[in-house]
Amino acid sequence: MLAACIAGLATMPALAADKPKKESTLGKAKAGAPFLTKEQLRACMAQNDRMKAQLAETLPLQGALKKDGDDLAAAGDTLKADREKIDTADAAAVQAFNERLAERDKAVEAYRARSAAYNTKVEALQADRASYATNCDGHRYFEDEELQIKAGK
Repeated sequence: MLAACIAGLATMPALAADKPKKESTLGKAKAGAPFLTKEQLRACMAQNDRMKAQLAETLPLQGALKKDGDDLAAAGDTLKADREKIDTADAAAVQAFNERLAERDKAVEAYRARSAAYNTKVEALQADRASYATNCDGHRYFEDEELQIKAGK
């Protein structure tokens, strides 16, 4: 009877051992770093995409704000220099100077509003980066799960 069982086992196909899953990391993961679940990986991938979009939206604003700030500073310097040259007895000259000064003040207020909006975007991006660094960076995941997420599963 034992011989029959052994013979039966010998005829069964050998069970293949599961292939080890291929691993990858977000950032620089140390050996033994925790694995992300599929849902955590999905959230990290979405957060990374969101940060890339925020960065692409924010970077061009930085250059424009810098240029606007430099232009406003130059306009302020010009107004200071012109102020000393104005004949205060000439009402029309004083009126024209005051109008230029008012225009610059409006431009400064608009610049401050754009600057505040830019700073809000930068702070949101920094908060997302900090969250990503804590929850995603340095964690391992399985590549097949990444492929499934990219495929919409």
